[in-house]
Amino acid sequence: MNPADIVRTDVLECAWDPAKLMMFSAEVDPLVYYSHLFPAIACTLLALVILRGRGKGLPSLMFIIIALLFAVFAIFDLFLWAIADPSQIMFFWSLLTYIEPLIYIATLYLVVSFAYKRDLSLWAKLALGALFAPIILFGPTSLNLAAYDYTNCDRLAVEGSLLLYVYFIEIVIVGWILVTTIIAYRQATEAAFKRSIIFLTAGSLFFLLAFSSGNIMGTFMQGVLGEDAWFYGQYGLFGMPLFLGFILYLIVQFKAFNIKLIGAEALTASLWVLLLALLFVNNITTARGVIIITLILFTGLGFLLIRSVRREVEHREEIELLANKLKKANKRLKVLDQMKSEFVSIASHQLRSPLTSIRGYASMLLEGSYGKLSPKATEAIERISDSSTYMASSIEDYLNVSRIEAGNMKYELSDFNLKGEAEHVADDKRQEALKKGLLISFKSDVTRQGIVNADIGKTRQILHNLVNNALKYTPRGTVTVFAHDDKKKKKIYVDIIDSGIGMKSDELEDIFRKFERAHNANQTNVTGTGLGLFVARKMAREMKGDVTAHSEGVGHGSTFRLEMPLQM
Repeated sequence: MNPADIVRTDVLECAWDPAKLMMFSAEVDPLVYYSHLFPAIACTLLALVILRGRGKGLPSLMFIIIALLFAVFAIFDLFLWAIADPSQIMFFWSLLTYIEPLIYIATLYLVVSFAYKRDLSLWAKLALGALFAPIILFGPTSLNLAAYDYTNCDRLAVEGSLLLYVYFIEIVIVGWILVTTIIAYRQATEAAFKRSIIFLTAGSLFFLLAFSSGNIMGTFMQGVLGEDAWFYGQYGLFGMPLFLGFILYLIVQFKAFNIKLIGAEALTASLWVLLLALLFVNNITTARGVIIITLILFTGLGFLLIRSVRREVEHREEIELLANKLKKANKRLKVLDQMKSEFVSIASHQLRSPLTSIRGYASMLLEGSYGKLSPKATEAIERISDSSTYMASSIEDYLNVSRIEAGNMKYELSDFNLKGEAEHVADDKRQEALKKGLLISFKSDVTRQGIVNADIGKTRQILHNLVNNALKYTPRGTVTVFAHDDKKKKKIYVDIIDSGIGMKSDELEDIFRKFERAHNANQTNVTGTGLGLFVARKMAREMKGDVTAHSEGVGHGSTFRLEMPLQM
């Protein structure tokens, strides 16, 4: 800035006392304090409340930046009204040229990040940087503030052409916001989210218009109103609280920033600031204007908040009612579940005795204890024997489920060779596999002794269950029982690998739930109960092991793995 551009005449005759804290001066109208301090403090408080509520994400960050930038803008603008030092006035006036477009850019960021739930693209950031670069370059020059007149206590700034460029940036960003939100509104599918976009866009544009109204009036109406143009332009600062009202509604109604309900706190804090601001008003006419503005602001904000709180209370009452009903239903379900378990246990025990007799007599008939049978009779007895065996296995599964759920399953732990037991199971199932035209084999890569500490009977039951599953769901091909260990993890594994129907990846955990089977299980075997794998995993985990399933997909076979901790 060229010192010759600064006109300082009659400074000594000016009776303007220095402002206290650079803002408090008797020469400043009280309404100016109200229009600056209330929005600045309200913005700062709401930013702190959002921070305390741990608001996350880019929209929360952008709103905090907007609120703090505006608070700084309002305080610096208040300095211009109160201080008398020309050098200080020129300094703060120049800073406002930087802050104003930054508020516009942050508002664009807020709208885009909220509407699209993502950051601006790299090209958009480069475009904004290119728009802001001339302000950085020419802000300290006479293109920003050409001259300043301080004569007889009348202060008049002669602004340069850079201000027109600032207006150009603001127009571009306003158009950018409109286009962005229109596209986002059309792409949105939820009605509630569409309403939130409308509220945010309306609030943002109203704020930007009100925020810039002071500069617009000061620049273009100065010839008509003189310096009063700047005074009347300060009413536009009240647009910020209205913008906060829209954001507050989004927070309460749509939970826009993923933080707790803070509307009541923010409204209370704003009311406190308004009441405090009235202390600066000593003119009854001005006080009436202040009160009217306060009523307008809080009529709208209060209505939105009260309606939201009422809905919140209604929803809470509905939730409490549903919770009480759910509590009663849970108690009833526990009783019914207990009754079901008892019924299954009793029924299973009652069925085991006659089934044992059926299987025994069928076995004796097939062995010729009652004489030689005809081929047709032998075939019929074999079917009776197979069916009774399957039924006994199903009953055992029901009994095991009943014991597991009642906590009555007992485990007799001992040391034994898991590799040997796996090999025995493979041998036991070889004849059954041959009848189905399948080849079952046993392989081992156990480097240690393969000793585990578990219930040998239940471990055999798990292995039989897994091999039976492989035989049931393998129409043709092979079943391989593969034992191997891991020295570092001190674990031994038995993999039952089949070339059967396979499974989808999202079914690999579901099949271990009660009564759950793979979607294509019935195409190969219709007799499954959906309990075997549930029981097998429960037993394995009680013995500090586990049972897991793996498959490359439908038609690519399956692998079921029994995992147990090694003892030696």
